[in-house]
Amino acid sequence: MAAKPSKLSTVLITGLFITSLMAAGASQARTYDELLGTWDVKMEDGSREFVFEFALKDGQLAGKYTGASGTFEMTSLTFEGHSVKFSVTVGNGMVIDYSAIVAGDELTGTLSLEFGEAPITGRRRKWPALTPPPPPG
Repeated sequence: MAAKPSKLSTVLITGLFITSLMAAGASQARTYDELLGTWDVKMEDGSREFVFEFALKDGQLAGKYTGASGTFEMTSLTFEGHSVKFSVTVGNGMVIDYSAIVAGDELTGTLSLEFGEAPITGRRRKWPALTPPPPPG
């Protein structure tokens, strides 16, 4: 005859399960911290500049791309390890695929489109320190 689990063991197991779920969620948020923010990106030859904005929306990674054609939502956005990948469909319907490695406040990678590939580099924007307003008078 199998022994019934006691209420204490059930509570302990449930508590451990909930704690592990919370830790997994916190770990995921910390993982995205390396990517979150606004990035100034350019093709290595300097011919094109872009802005990548990464944020969490309802716990999910989301991104916006701004370039010469306007601002567009990123699709197929993933961030694993230090590698970010996403696609953007610009105004004329052309799809541009981006992949990059993030290292601190810098990224290096490649943009790919129907005409070929080009290397890109980027730097995360630093937010200015808050300074108090000057005294009145």
